[in-house]
Amino acid sequence: MASRHRKHTQDRVFIAGDLADLSAIQHVLALLPDDAYGQVYIEILDERDIVPLDAPSRVTVTWLPRVMRTSAVRPLAFAAHGEALAGAIAGWLGEWMPGTAFGENGELAASDQPVIMWIGCAGSAHIAALYDVLQPRLTGLNALPDLTHHLS
Repeated sequence: MASRHRKHTQDRVFIAGDLADLSAIQHVLALLPDDAYGQVYIEILDERDIVPLDAPSRVTVTWLPRVMRTSAVRPLAFAAHGEALAGAIAGWLGEWMPGTAFGENGELAASDQPVIMWIGCAGSAHIAALYDVLQPRLTGLNALPDLTHHLS
C-alpha cells in the first residue's frame, strides 16, 4: 500500500461510487496524500452496508442509503440504483465547479490546482446519463489518469 507522506499541494478530491466500487475507492483513498481534501460519496442499499474507511482527515466520506430516499421514478418505493449518487454528483459539481468555471465550448477551464475525480456506479442508467452530460465539460480537468475511471 502506498504511503500518504508524499509532498503534494493539497489535492482536491471527488470520489463517487456504489458498494461494488468499494475496493477501488479504498485503493484511491490509500494513494491520497495527507493534505488532500474533498468528498467521497458511496451509494448503498441501507446502513448495514457502511464500513469504516481510512481517508485523509480532510476527506469526508458520505454514505447514501437508497432506502432513506424516495425515488423520482414512480412507483419505486425508494431511490433506484445510482439515483441518490447522481444527485450528490450534480450537487458537488454545482458547488465546486459552477457554470462560470466552464469555457466558451462548455469544457472546464484549466486549473492550477490538482483535482482527482473518480466516478463509479457503472451499472446505473442515472450515472451513465449524468456522465454523458459531464464528459465534454471534464476534458480540461487536471486528473491523474491512473486514478480516473470513465464509464463505458
